[in-house]
Amino acid sequence: MTLQGFLQGRIDLVKTLRESSIPVTYNDLVLILTAVMSACAACRWPGERFDQKRFVESLTRFGSPELNLDNVSTGALLEIGVISLSESPWGVHGKELHVFTGEQIDGPIPRMAERYKQVTVNQFKRASYANRIYEWLRCGYAHNYWNAGYTTHYQTSDFPAQISYSRCTEPDGKVIMEAHFHLDYLIDVTQQQVSTLLKGNIEKPAEWWLDQT
Repeated sequence: MTLQGFLQGRIDLVKTLRESSIPVTYNDLVLILTAVMSACAACRWPGERFDQKRFVESLTRFGSPELNLDNVSTGALLEIGVISLSESPWGVHGKELHVFTGEQIDGPIPRMAERYKQVTVNQFKRASYANRIYEWLRCGYAHNYWNAGYTTHYQTSDFPAQISYSRCTEPDGKVIMEAHFHLDYLIDVTQQQVSTLLKGNIEKPAEWWLDQT
């Protein structure tokens, strides 16, 4: 069996488990999916000490445009502290709306740069979907079997979405925006990575997407 065939089998396993009577969680399935994404990136650029950069590079370069992997997460901008709650959609509509989808409030870097002029390109890239999948999900589940950052394993919107957010208040009164990458979206992202996996390595870029300004 080829590596591509094996990894495709992991996607098929996720789909089977999801529909089965076996008690599996979002955590279990996302652990498998992000491991497959990571394997694809490692296959493309073998080596050590650049795992995050190649993971994000693989997603942004080989993900189809409709997956919006270079889109910027508003929730992530709030989490890393480069925008304030009052600047966010929750600051404007927080009393009326507690849940948003990425389609409503996120977007590509040029559009988000018009909205948040103080944020740098590097900060926008840190908040990209590709990098959030790495930091929130890949690292979170690989190291702690739990999502990292201001995220939740509960689906926050019943509407079809790539990512959705809900407004929550912590015990100390701090308001946060919990993000949730929808499972159907993560399956699509993983499928794209496996489908575009070619035999042989690819030359390492002179500058990784995550480092470009």
